[in-house]
Amino acid sequence: MTDSSSPRRRFLAGIASAGAAATAGCSGLPFGDGQEPRADPVSLPSDAIGPTDRPASPFPATVPGALADAHETRTRGLLDAVPTEPSLPNEAVATEIGADRERALGRARADIPDRWSIDILAAWRRRRGDAATVRGAYRAATGVDDGSDLVARRREIRDDSAALAGDLEYRAGSVEEAVVAYEPVESLLAECARHVRPRVRYPDDPISDPFRAGEAVGGVERGRATAADAAGLRSAFLAEGDSASPQWGTLIAAAEELRGSVSRTHSAVRERVGGAGDDSSSGGDLSGTVAQELLTASERRVESAVEEVEEAADAGEPATATVEAGVALAAIDALRAANAEIGEGRYREAPTESSVRSAAERARSGVDTAVDGADPLATRLVRPAFETLELLDDRVEEGYAPPRQVTAELAFVALYASAVPRATAFVRERLD
Repeated sequence: MTDSSSPRRRFLAGIASAGAAATAGCSGLPFGDGQEPRADPVSLPSDAIGPTDRPASPFPATVPGALADAHETRTRGLLDAVPTEPSLPNEAVATEIGADRERALGRARADIPDRWSIDILAAWRRRRGDAATVRGAYRAATGVDDGSDLVARRREIRDDSAALAGDLEYRAGSVEEAVVAYEPVESLLAECARHVRPRVRYPDDPISDPFRAGEAVGGVERGRATAADAAGLRSAFLAEGDSASPQWGTLIAAAEELRGSVSRTHSAVRERVGGAGDDSSSGGDLSGTVAQELLTASERRVESAVEEVEEAADAGEPATATVEAGVALAAIDALRAANAEIGEGRYREAPTESSVRSAAERARSGVDTAVDGADPLATRLVRPAFETLELLDDRVEEGYAPPRQVTAELAFVALYASAVPRATAFVRERLD
């Protein structure tokens, strides 16, 4: 670590200054493209997609239940410190704080969907942040100025995060195990950096702007919770690992190689595949078709995935960069396949309830095939696919799912899932 511009040094410096470039840690496939869709000839029943069975979590250790318990205890303690009916000089503020408390309490009491333990922790961090926001607003409204304390807490969280980042070493039984073990830790450290960065400034006169004060307090509380989860996951993994040794050198080399592979593959495919509006590559006018939606969705996902690789690599997050490289390669392969199938005349028919159900079944089957054998690396790479299925199921059930977009999303999931085994093998070869 002699070169001050090395990715690891940039990563440590970024954590210390709360300015590390952030990645989501989970490269999801967003629904829709932000544009108003044309009217569809068919509406979908709420069960058109159906539930998706998640594979086992790829994290190679048991996530301690104590982490979620700590969040729940802290959440309830924060809300208990706020009266059910606050007595404040400003009645409007008192009413809003009381309503915010009830909403936060309702979320704290609600069941969390059956997800991976890491995702359950994320849900509790959001609840904890909401509770701290309410308490911070209440304290500000009562004349308590938490500004100085907030500065000290930010500094403490940054110092703790920097110490953890500097001590990672990526100890594991293999480079591949290091990827699936430390990718969530890196993501949590990057998330922590975002929360403790003073995006919302604590007001000089908190009693005049209690809700901004509460928002600032809530952000720091989530930073504190996120740092605790990062440390907890790392400790849990090391406690269960056998024959662990530092994997940093090999991992950073593999991540850089994969970054180059993604860049070259992306450039080559972009030259061969025209845009969503390029009739020459897609075989005619695609306006208003599933094919047009599929190309748009595929191109958007590729661009997003490639950007995630670059951001993770620049931030000195080799495990995240490795995972995102696999996601990007699978997405590029899916775009290439989508373009070829559209060129052959597919995806031109208007969707029906039956065709949507069939597309959902193909997508689920593709996900199941991709993770056959409980391969942790493949499971992590296929995560964007089953998260899209979960999102689509929610959107259809809520009635906010245009059938053409749904069909295109499902088609992309199937193509992406079919590309995951190849992407997994490619990534694994670079890690060996």
